[in-house]
Amino acid sequence: MTKMLTKLMLLPLFSVLLIADDWQLDGIFKDYEMPRSNGYGIHGTVVAPDGNVWVAMHGPLAQDSIIINDTLSVYVRPIHVFTPSGEHASFSPIRFVTNDDGSQDTLTYSGKGMALDTDGNIIYATDHLYRFNYQSGEMMDKLAVPYDDAGSLSSLTQPSVDADGNVYVSWVGGASRPVVKISSDFLTQSTVADAGVNYNRSTMVTPDAGRIFLGSTWGTGGIRVLEANFLGTAYDSVDTYGVIDHTWDVYDIAYDTTISGADTTITADTTITSTTEPIDMWAEVLGWNLGVLWSGGTDPDWGVYYDEGTTSPHMYEGSWVGHNPNTGEIVDSFGNGGSLPADADASAFAAAGGTNAPRGLGVSADGLTMYVGDFNTNCIQVWTNSDPVTLSIEDESGKSITALGYSLHQAYPNPFNPTTTISYEVGRTGNATLEIFNLKGELVRTLATGWHFNGKHTAKWNGQDNNGLNVTSGTYIYRLSSSEVSFSKKVTFIK
Repeated sequence: MTKMLTKLMLLPLFSVLLIADDWQLDGIFKDYEMPRSNGYGIHGTVVAPDGNVWVAMHGPLAQDSIIINDTLSVYVRPIHVFTPSGEHASFSPIRFVTNDDGSQDTLTYSGKGMALDTDGNIIYATDHLYRFNYQSGEMMDKLAVPYDDAGSLSSLTQPSVDADGNVYVSWVGGASRPVVKISSDFLTQSTVADAGVNYNRSTMVTPDAGRIFLGSTWGTGGIRVLEANFLGTAYDSVDTYGVIDHTWDVYDIAYDTTISGADTTITADTTITSTTEPIDMWAEVLGWNLGVLWSGGTDPDWGVYYDEGTTSPHMYEGSWVGHNPNTGEIVDSFGNGGSLPADADASAFAAAGGTNAPRGLGVSADGLTMYVGDFNTNCIQVWTNSDPVTLSIEDESGKSITALGYSLHQAYPNPFNPTTTISYEVGRTGNATLEIFNLKGELVRTLATGWHFNGKHTAKWNGQDNNGLNVTSGTYIYRLSSSEVSFSKKVTFIK
């Protein structure tokens, strides 16, 4: 369909572009062809600036994970890197890392998640943090991240990176362990919150570092929202997202006991009634795309929320859910969340759009394609959408719009003929797009798209569309969009 831009009113926070297409399964990018097992599976997926797909694995893989040195067998947890065509990159799998002193370490600890830094390099978490050069696969940095003064190490959560390159991470099962910030140079570690939540899986920061979202499972689930103080040095819990009203059936059981001599008669009346209560989704993984905060719901067979009666999975278990990061409102979803028995055909389940235990979200440069890894199917699906839900701000004034380090300035001159200049700023190194739309919401011209370094940028528009034809006189909308925000302003072309 023709890409459309829906006009939105200026609101204090972000507006949401709700007139959008559904996500469609485009196919399977990688199938590890392994049966379901709670001991291993995909545990992180990101897309690098060159389009390569990086995959973290939890547990050993039979295909390539045994190294035999004389009589010593060592199970490794390699990082896999696939080209856009699905073949291993020249440096993949990554089984070893070279330390500063020239010694080599084997990657034996299970991968817990991945993120891109501000240069597009790969941040990889185990019980250590690593940084890998996305072009060569070489380890650039390695850091032990202790959770106490004794230097204790344990499984880290999926990490994330703010616009200044700082890395935020906490610990799996980290209710009594802190949330920490690692400086962009990997030299310092500081505590920003004294404790995580229950069974942390993911630590996701906003680009401006104003908020941190903690994805949690097993009991106290949901997405805990932490907000920074004025100095950005400490965060307090302010909300929980992923709370939904769920209806399920329970048994009301009444016993009528009569004792007569040695005989005991018990009569049980079982009446099934329906109840509705708010429950917390269990978020296995978090990720950003076009300003939407995505969470992956837990395996429907794992999410037990009720004390009595018949349990039933809620509608989002095992699926991907998009949230407005300002309100927690669910604005999008995809994937046919369902149970996956151990003897099920995981490949067929995934090929039919089934999702069971999401653990990795990789996003293409334009945000229109997502590579999602599933822990239990051991498949990476490709989902596409030509017009996805996007957080957007439109401004009717002549002032610049600024949020999260991004800015969109008024085109000059305006009105214009034959050329106008549009200045904008990108708050985080990554993918950004500058586009022109007509007042019907139809895409007219793409002025810039793809990888941007953070900072100031300019683009010129000569009044032509993508086919090189001159547009008619009138008012047009130009939009700056990234994975965090989308801004829109107006410019008029005259002949």
